[in-house]
Amino acid sequence: MIHHYDRTTNGLRQKLERTGSFQWFHWLVIGLSLGLTLFAWHYARVQQNAKIELQFDREADQAVSLVVDRMATYEEALWSGVAFVTTINGEVDYQTWDDYAACLKLDNRYPGINGIGLIASLGATDLDPFLKNQRVSRPAFTVHPKVDGNEHWPIFAISPIAGNEQAVGLDMMHEINRITAARKARDTKTTQITGPITLVQDATRTPGFLFFAPYYRTPTSAQHPNASETFEGLVYAPFVVRELIYGTLEKSRRRIGIRISDMSEVLFDEHVKSDPDFDPRPLVRKEISLDLYGRTWLFDVRSTRSFRQSIDSSQSTSILVAGLLINAMLLGLFYLISKSARRSLGLADQMTEELACFSLAASVNQIGIFDIDIESKKFKWNDAMYKLFQQNRDSFTPTYESVLGCIHPDDRPALEAAFRGQIDDGETLDSEYRIQLEDGENRHLHSRAVIFRDTDGRAIRLLGSDTDITETREATQELDLTRRVQSAIQDAAGVSMITTNESGLILSVNKTVESMLGYSREELECKKTPAPLHDADEIIQRAAELTEQLGREIKPGFEVFTAMTADGAMEQREWTYIRKDGTRFPVLLTVTAIRDNSGTVTGYLGVAADISDRKEADLAIAKSNEQLARSNEELAQFAYVASHDLQEPLRKVTSFCELLQEDCSDQLNEDGTMYMGYIMDGARRMRKLIQDLLAYSRIEEGDVRIETVIMNDALSVAINDLSTAVQESDATVTFDELPQISAPPSQMVQLFQNLIGNAIKYRGDESPRVHISCESDNGNHVFSVDDNGIGIAPEYRDQVFGIFKRLHGQSQYKGTGIGLAICKRILERVNGKIWIEDSPLGGSRFRFSINSAT
Repeated sequence: MIHHYDRTTNGLRQKLERTGSFQWFHWLVIGLSLGLTLFAWHYARVQQNAKIELQFDREADQAVSLVVDRMATYEEALWSGVAFVTTINGEVDYQTWDDYAACLKLDNRYPGINGIGLIASLGATDLDPFLKNQRVSRPAFTVHPKVDGNEHWPIFAISPIAGNEQAVGLDMMHEINRITAARKARDTKTTQITGPITLVQDATRTPGFLFFAPYYRTPTSAQHPNASETFEGLVYAPFVVRELIYGTLEKSRRRIGIRISDMSEVLFDEHVKSDPDFDPRPLVRKEISLDLYGRTWLFDVRSTRSFRQSIDSSQSTSILVAGLLINAMLLGLFYLISKSARRSLGLADQMTEELACFSLAASVNQIGIFDIDIESKKFKWNDAMYKLFQQNRDSFTPTYESVLGCIHPDDRPALEAAFRGQIDDGETLDSEYRIQLEDGENRHLHSRAVIFRDTDGRAIRLLGSDTDITETREATQELDLTRRVQSAIQDAAGVSMITTNESGLILSVNKTVESMLGYSREELECKKTPAPLHDADEIIQRAAELTEQLGREIKPGFEVFTAMTADGAMEQREWTYIRKDGTRFPVLLTVTAIRDNSGTVTGYLGVAADISDRKEADLAIAKSNEQLARSNEELAQFAYVASHDLQEPLRKVTSFCELLQEDCSDQLNEDGTMYMGYIMDGARRMRKLIQDLLAYSRIEEGDVRIETVIMNDALSVAINDLSTAVQESDATVTFDELPQISAPPSQMVQLFQNLIGNAIKYRGDESPRVHISCESDNGNHVFSVDDNGIGIAPEYRDQVFGIFKRLHGQSQYKGTGIGLAICKRILERVNGKIWIEDSPLGGSRFRFSINSAT
């Protein structure tokens, strides 16, 4: 390769001389930079406009929200007046109302409101008595203007009077907007506002509206037990829209102009040239439609002069100016780079000499040497390079493209990026990559190269070496994979793992240790032993136990954890861990000795699992068992009382009543005989109730033997027990072939007896029909008891399983309301459940599920 040196130097010199002028790629970079500047300027303008719209939307929505909130406040004032009038049952005159309104402090609490008053609703015959009543205290009171018709809606009270004198006596019937809203408020019982009107008290004749809230009188039940509430009138408030808006939206605190319209009529308008803040060319505008108490207000919101002045539009201009300055700087930089290219000529000669020395050394050590002309990207190789790539010098010409074709496709982008990056401003190139040989084998190469530059700093030559590191790389990867797998297993284990040396110094911890104890790896590894993580008292106590057990002194310290592992066994016991913050929690710690190939202990592994939840669960279970035992004992006591102390008095009542009927029946009149029947019926019902309660309470104590039950046999027993009821009701009970299940036999009989008995009891006009069937699937059995009775509405189907839950009175269907509760409790004992559906027979379908493995 040495005989090429002179020709290489001459070629590099010629190329460096050509670099003294601007090249096409210089202009390309400047052009791209200019394009990027224009793009950034355009993007900044788009972002600025979006920010302006966001700011405007926020202010517009806030203004509309303030109007809505203020109207809601006024509505509360009206309903407060309604409450006042209703409280005194409508007996209010103008003086009483004036006193009440003074308490509202309208000027302070409700700015923008012109007053608050009352409107009476009168028929044609009610007007004269109304006037007579009003003129007792106000002789000059009159209803105006005169309106023909059968209705009158005069204002008879308003506060304050000052400024509202013309409104007193005004009849709502004189104008369509007023009377329409008033009637709507009466009919809907909701607050309503009128369409645009001119208030009689507004000297400026600007748009306004009235706000109505209806009030009613409810007659006392003694006088009119069946009467409904009667509409009496309206609490109302007059508003001038201009004063409402200025009282709600302070002009000095907003930078938007507003126009409010109701239908096509303008209520309020700031989009006029006379407004000092009016902007004839608004930056942003928006229309918001708002349904408000029976009317639709259209808000036309536009930006104002003050809004325009608050916008900072200099950012995009600054970006444009800065980008142009950067382009000018790039132009100057390229000029300096081209000027410095000539300085690289001296370096080219130096590279030639160094390459000769390096090539000689490489031929001895079988190191591949390459020499690259930066501009032409042509490679010159020594013999070792051809051997590394398994190429023949006669048939393979090393060029940039041919060499790149030998490199593994996955490594090409990174190698090209590193090459270009170092050529621009680096001094050396250090990289690893894979090559693909013709036989399909991949080899790992380590490449080191030096970049030579001309006097102007321009890279003109790359001289370096390649070394085959395949074997070293594979060994390193295998070792690294093993370590990463072990680390991943430890971190994913969910338990803390602490590895120590033989003296107890912590060598490594997994991530669970950090989360469990609050220490970082840096705080534990190679700095501490596990002892500070434990309760000192437990360590002392364990040392004493081991000393007695092993017959030698075990000092409190690391040995208490490892003493039992000397013979190769592991030790597992509960300890208390202490977190960094001082909190304590129980763990189950397993300690195992780590040994080398010769069996010598080189360290220890401690694996700890947090058993706080298990401890709490054990405590909760113990507490629940204690409560359950206490409940069962109380239940047994109740059963005893119910079966002895309660039933004995009932038997006496029943016996003595029967004696009275037998011995004194001729002395009792018809009422006495009837009352005696009530007593005996009540006693029998009470005894039945106690028996059912006793049966319910004894379910838990009853037959707990789980046996194979032939459900057809259990059903036959139940039907036989109900034979009297079946015959008396002319009932028909049919059933399919039922499976065998594992359950308490007697309770299955009781379950069928209760369900069939219910079907017979709650029957309609037809004779009862009951059908029992079953569906089985993989040991799960769902039984159905269908009837043609009165059925159960869906909303009551869950309630009927509660104790004492009855849907009918004793006069309709007798019973205690415990039967279905007993059914539910029986099924819960065998992990079953019961529910109700509609029956194809027309009544109810009771379904219950039982698993044969119960």
